[in-house]
Amino acid sequence: MKIIRNERGWLPMVIAAVACSMAAPALGQESAPTADRPNILLIIADDMGIETLASYGVGESTANTPTLDGLAARGLRFDNFWSQPICSPTRATMLTGRYGFRTGVVRPTGDADYMGFMPEPPAKPEGTPAECCGRGANPRAGGGRPPSGGPGLGAREITLPRLLIEASSGAYATAAIGKWHLADTNNGWERHPNLVGFEHFAGLMRGFPEGYYAWTKVVNGEFSDQFGYGPSAKVDDALEWIAARQDQPWFVWLAFNTPHTPLHRPPTELISDRHSDLDPNTNPMDNPLPYFHAMIEAMDAEIGRLLAGIDEATLANTYVIFMGDNGTTRQAATAPFRRGRVKGSIYEGGIRVPLIVAGPGVSNGAVSDGLVNSADMFATVLELGGAELADTLPEDLVHDSVSFAPYFATPDRSSLREWVYADEMTPGDDLANGNFAIRGERYKLVRRAGNDELYDLAADPFEGTDLLTGTLTENARSRYEWLASRLETLHATADR
Repeated sequence: MKIIRNERGWLPMVIAAVACSMAAPALGQESAPTADRPNILLIIADDMGIETLASYGVGESTANTPTLDGLAARGLRFDNFWSQPICSPTRATMLTGRYGFRTGVVRPTGDADYMGFMPEPPAKPEGTPAECCGRGANPRAGGGRPPSGGPGLGAREITLPRLLIEASSGAYATAAIGKWHLADTNNGWERHPNLVGFEHFAGLMRGFPEGYYAWTKVVNGEFSDQFGYGPSAKVDDALEWIAARQDQPWFVWLAFNTPHTPLHRPPTELISDRHSDLDPNTNPMDNPLPYFHAMIEAMDAEIGRLLAGIDEATLANTYVIFMGDNGTTRQAATAPFRRGRVKGSIYEGGIRVPLIVAGPGVSNGAVSDGLVNSADMFATVLELGGAELADTLPEDLVHDSVSFAPYFATPDRSSLREWVYADEMTPGDDLANGNFAIRGERYKLVRRAGNDELYDLAADPFEGTDLLTGTLTENARSRYEWLASRLETLHATADR
């Protein structure tokens, strides 16, 4: 494998080398590769909306991401992918195919509960600049108790890795690497990733690292102090685990913490000259956007190293899925999104995130307008692994997942979903409170604490005008009533 380092970062030639392999015949065709089960590499970025990537053509100020741009050029980009507005709820929908009001994961899992259940975090290495890592650079002195949050994912939930293993009769090996943020002191804590079905876990239990150069790592329930750059360590862990699988098919859940805070200057070798003037001894919060972009650039470089480190034949039989878990944070928000309508909100800036797929049978350089939800990752990965949901799930289990694999060969097909949904709630809220969003092909209903707003996303994609403040057209009125009805019907199933 060849890797070129230029002023734009690490550009993996392997993406171009396997472009023809990734453009194999469509899923389901007789000529499609069926002899081997495909591998599935799911890469999750943390706090990264669509405006951060040039390939989406939305943001006025984007990060430098040659690897992800190349993936989009040789794969399929989804333009209408909704996550949930915050970290843990998105991850729970992906693992279960169920919305947060069913699983109870509606807020970030409570980091405050972790204190006293993990070793004291490591100090940063000697010689590290005082402000190298931004807030929390020195874990022992970096901010005290984190804020409390909601419960983790319950042990009784039926999860994606568990079903993938069962449906394949044990053929698949499974690993979760990086950020977890679904454990609590009641569901197994440091063993939680393994308990939900991942045979191997190496990463962080919390929602953010104490620092990017010194942090506490868990490997299959064992804690250790770690030093060095965190995103690089995650890729090292992934490459080591993948290499050991030999001919066994695998599913890797690789969750970066980047570009989540603490903001920092990444290692020089992972960023381009455009960030060479970032001072590691300056507080990044004084001018957050350049640091935010540098962190994305460093992650992009590490994704390039990861893809280049997988042998060509294996990568040719691998679905590479990249996604964001929610929108950009307020500190780094840029046009067209407003700071009050990004991460944590049910507006487009909080839930419309990147989703890019490349792999066997996936159209090259294509775009899909189909409506896709984070819960759909559940059904999609299972389908790619050969599982039939109807034969795999218990008959009485209600799930909210629709596979988006049919778009791979036919990206311009009509939407498989009539609507998508997201919510932002507090544990213990009933569905009369909270904030909810539901959209169809064109219109979007926002319900915040019982008050409705309506947006025409075709004419107003960034929600500048609430149509309910004026006179609705007959069509807008009809779609508003339709969306409200769908929302109420969905919430009526909350006890299932």
